[in-house]
Parts: sequence; structure tokens; C-alpha cells
Amino acid sequence: MTIGQIAALIAAIAFVILVIYLVIMLFQLAKVLKNLRETVVETTKAVKTLTIDLDKIANQGNNLTGKINDLMDDVNQKSGKLNPFFQSLENFGNSLTRFSNKSNDSQYKKGWKILSPWMAQKVAKGAWKVLRKKK
Repeated sequence: MTIGQIAALIAAIAFVILVIYLVIMLFQLAKVLKNLRETVVETTKAVKTLTIDLDKIANQGNNLTGKINDLMDDVNQKSGKLNPFFQSLENFGNSLTRFSNKSNDSQYKKGWKILSPWMAQKVAKGAWKVLRKKK
């Protein structure tokens, strides 16, 4: 064998080794791409599921917000209906204060001692009837 043939044989062997190495690398790359494709498919499914779940949660949140608004409107209406009752109680308290101040005067002392509890009872019963009718 001549030197040229030996060099050609060495070059051929190197080329075969290079091709084998490239084939091995291509198989590994194919495995990586296959795993990547499976991961992308699974991720796409997960994103679709999450999107559907988030849409449901957002819809439920909107429904809950609507119910809370309705509840707050109801509470505001009912508390508005109680305003006259509390105004009556305030008026009653002011009246008791005036009666109490007058009862401290010496000329009214005897009459108010008897009349004040009786009057307080009557006013309290009247306020209670008004409250029960509002319900």
C-alpha cells in the first residue's frame, strides 16, 4: 500500500467515525425534540384547562359581586326604614331630659315624681308599637 492509499484509508475511517458520531447525535436530538413536543402538548392542555377554570372563577366572582350589591341595597333600605324609629327614640330622650329638668324645679317636684315614670312607660309602649308595625 502506498502512502496515498493509507492516507485515503485514514480519511475514510475518520469520515465513517464522523458519520457515526453525527447519527448518534441526531438520534439524541430526535429524542429531545420528541420530549419537547410532548411537553408542549401537555402544557397546551394545562393552559386550556386553566383558562376554562379561570373563566368559571371570574364568572362566579361576577355573580357573587352582584349578590353582594343586592344584599347591600337591601341592608341600606332596611336601615333607612329604621331611621324614623331612632328619631322617635331621640325625641323621647329629649322629652325625658326636658321633663327631668322641669322636675328639678321645686314647684313641679311632687307632680313629676309620679307622672315621669308613668309618662316614660306610655312613650316606651308607643315606640315599641311603632317598631313592631314597621317590621
